[in-house]
Amino acid sequence: MKIVAVLVLGHLITWALQTSGPTERLWRLHPFLTDLGECDFCLGVWVFLALVSVARINLLDPYYFPVVSEVVTAIAASFGVHLARIGWSMKFGVLDLTED
Repeated sequence: MKIVAVLVLGHLITWALQTSGPTERLWRLHPFLTDLGECDFCLGVWVFLALVSVARINLLDPYYFPVVSEVVTAIAASFGVHLARIGWSMKFGVLDLTED
């Protein structure tokens, strides 16, 4: 149950960081930060890295490799949430076929 809470919280934090006013100004400071702020998966890796470190979640359990276990868990969590978001958008989102 702890992992579900971390996945939901991580997605909410990622969304908040991408859409809040103060962080939008931060994303404009450098092209690298702009790319990071626009990428759900990329920003999610950093958010989930912090969350899985605090919550001590390890997908490689029973094995533990310092730092590597947290990074692998964070990448897997971010990728899973990213795929779920894309699937939800494809299933329930509005498809815009107009050209700019």
